[in-house]
Amino acid sequence: MYLDYFHFTQAPFSITPDPEFVFLSEKHQESLAHLVYGVTRGGGAGFVQLTGEVGTGKTTISRLFLQKLPENTQAALILNPNITPLELLENIFKEFGLATKGVKGQLNAMIDRLNSHLLKWYEAGKNTVIIIDEAQNIPRDTLEQLRLLTNLETSQQKLLQIVLIGQPELKTTMKRRDLRQLSQRITSRFHLMPLSAKETEDYIRHRLSVAGVEKALFTSAACQKVFALTAGTPRMINSLCDRALLTAFVAESDMVRRKHIVQAAKEVFGDTSKRAWHFKMPAVIALSLIMILLWVVMAWRQEDKSGNVATKLVEQAVVKKTTTIKTPANNAAWQAYFQLWHPDESLLWTSNQCPSTDASGMACLRRQGNLNQIKRLNTPVLLEISSQQLLLLVAVEGQQWQVWSADGMTNIRQADIEQQWFGTYFVLWPLAEELIGDTMSQNLAKWVQSMAFAIDKQTIQPQQIEPWVKTFQQKNGLLADGIVGKETQMALALKAYQGPKLQ
Repeated sequence: MYLDYFHFTQAPFSITPDPEFVFLSEKHQESLAHLVYGVTRGGGAGFVQLTGEVGTGKTTISRLFLQKLPENTQAALILNPNITPLELLENIFKEFGLATKGVKGQLNAMIDRLNSHLLKWYEAGKNTVIIIDEAQNIPRDTLEQLRLLTNLETSQQKLLQIVLIGQPELKTTMKRRDLRQLSQRITSRFHLMPLSAKETEDYIRHRLSVAGVEKALFTSAACQKVFALTAGTPRMINSLCDRALLTAFVAESDMVRRKHIVQAAKEVFGDTSKRAWHFKMPAVIALSLIMILLWVVMAWRQEDKSGNVATKLVEQAVVKKTTTIKTPANNAAWQAYFQLWHPDESLLWTSNQCPSTDASGMACLRRQGNLNQIKRLNTPVLLEISSQQLLLLVAVEGQQWQVWSADGMTNIRQADIEQQWFGTYFVLWPLAEELIGDTMSQNLAKWVQSMAFAIDKQTIQPQQIEPWVKTFQQKNGLLADGIVGKETQMALALKAYQGPKLQ
């Protein structure tokens, strides 16, 4: 790809959170300060609220917030809040490592036990925080349960502090009359705005510098065009700039110019001639989506006559084979992927979503990234090309990618696949039985200890788990926060288990 051409040490515009690339604009610094102040201001804050549009950096801020919490603070992170009040309590118990024996399924009994532990932690000088991501999805009854949890207090302060992080819809929810009691308990609110034009240019140059290129690789005109097309949304900036670097590389240009941004935007966003309307005219976008949907339906009906995009891609790009290659349907691609791990003729899956663990016996993650990330994982993956068709990537040999097709293994030029592939891929790995339905618990800790032994032949004690995890995350390009989330579980499993490798 373009990394060697531009002398990068690593990909500068990956959309996965990486603390090494963190760029804190004035807005991001202020939002982080609001969060830290809200939960460390002595006496507790009850509720703290952070909102922002999709892609503005809320996840990055929440991870930094976790890192900046004082050592005497223990935090529970709830990533899927679309749950019942009882499920909320069960998740909190899991995150804090509390036993539910004798109280499981009994809401009031669980609250009493939680209160008992909160009092013990308070007497030991500890602060307790619950962080809820995607909080705009919390059901009404569960919000009310959260409010009741903040009633747990001493005569001097709250025992539990809750941070709500969500999209702008969360602000609308909190204005409802039936939630006014909860809204009144929010002591700190902050809305994260996109970057300004100047901050967008600074953001681009910062990420280039971290990736090893100090010179102004993007012209000022190119940076201005990036801002015009993305309105300063970091995630969109990353996607556009990554593609623009590839466009400049293909054109053998020594800099990324405005024309490269325009070309890249057509590939990433589609028609960009009226891109600014995205932020001003929702009705136009809604109409466009309807037209796209109609086009997809028509294309689908014609598939048997004209062939799908995946078929055309393979037929046009075959390097070593001269016969026509018929790309398998998605169910065949999934089945071939499953069989790399364990043969199962009866297993069928056709969706462009991860199969459930119950259906496959495997863990799965849908990711957005690049070839370097796939190489680092060193395992076959399913590439989702632009037509939502799937290709099974099993090997990379220079500029040739080896994919599985109905006729067997086929070599395709990397450049041909990249015309249709925009970075989405699926990864499978075996899920340990003790981790099914479990996170941040004693079972998880024991599993991490077994992974440390399998990977490094190192026996670690419970207090060594977090430092070891952080070191592993740093070595494998993950956010080094010590949290064993799904991405870290995937990386650990792929390193430790003897599964299929990317040749």
